[in-house]
Amino acid sequence: MNQDKPLRIALIGLGRAGRFHLQSIRTLPQIELAHVVDVDPEQAARIGSDFNCASSTDMDAALEDTSIEAVIVATPTGEHYQQIIASLNAGKAVFSEKPLGNGLNEIRECFSTSQKAGKGLFVGFNRRFDPSFSDLASQVQAGAIGSPQLMRLTSRDSPLPSMDYIRTSHGIFHDCIVHDFDMLRFITHEDPIEVYAIGSNFVEDIRDLKDLDNVLVSLKYESGLLASIDVNRFASYGYDQRIEAFGGQGMIQAENRSPRSTVLSNQSGINRPLIEHSFPTRYREAYIEELKVFHHCIRTGKPLPIGESDVIMSHILCDKAEQSFKEGRPIKL
Repeated sequence: MNQDKPLRIALIGLGRAGRFHLQSIRTLPQIELAHVVDVDPEQAARIGSDFNCASSTDMDAALEDTSIEAVIVATPTGEHYQQIIASLNAGKAVFSEKPLGNGLNEIRECFSTSQKAGKGLFVGFNRRFDPSFSDLASQVQAGAIGSPQLMRLTSRDSPLPSMDYIRTSHGIFHDCIVHDFDMLRFITHEDPIEVYAIGSNFVEDIRDLKDLDNVLVSLKYESGLLASIDVNRFASYGYDQRIEAFGGQGMIQAENRSPRSTVLSNQSGINRPLIEHSFPTRYREAYIEELKVFHHCIRTGKPLPIGESDVIMSHILCDKAEQSFKEGRPIKL
């Protein structure tokens, strides 16, 4: 098979997640958008016209199109499981935003269906594909800092998500902190033996939804490594994403990014530009790279880089961290 042949895909969902996939698709000759699906008929028609592709308000027509090889699932989280199963059963490879489903049984069924259908299932843990974070992980694994002893991940959102989004997000652990758990596993190649989480609220509307907006998680590993994750739903100064890894032979950091690198120094002080405002711009390269990898793996038959065990373990860590917060105690794994 021609490894450079564009992958004909259908994009399901044109909301928050779908829009940044559209930005990536515009730049990728490897991806050919053949069909867009959204519950809003006007939006689906507008995007379809813009990309010169078919559009509809349900996914049946896209799944019946034998020329479509893959589906990107970018709908609200509660719809992922059924759409993934339907797409795989229709003989399409699937790229899905997390979560795959509501609980481990649905996650396992997604991967089981993928295996039976012989079609790939790719989960969008996009931070693995960020140039800075992937370089940090490579250097840690190469021994650049010796044995890791302390690791700190900071993830503070911007702007504050809408309450409609929060309501259906599955909570801060499974919506936000799952990415940090995945990054820790990606960097360390190790799973923790203990997790402890505390949290609080500063956003009253989020409290009313029985969710948290301010969380601190600590993790302990058999190797002696200690790790911390601090997460907040809103940072007034921009999308704050940092990683620091400290070891016996040094430290490596991945810092925030700014749209401009200019620094003004004068008698008033040192003035730097604001950091990136939100995730679509902060992770622009990551979203493009993960689609490149998806195309490459589908065309070559190589294993997808994020497997069932990765998704299941990150889900379990979220469950255990949430249990720790609710019970007010460390949880052994």
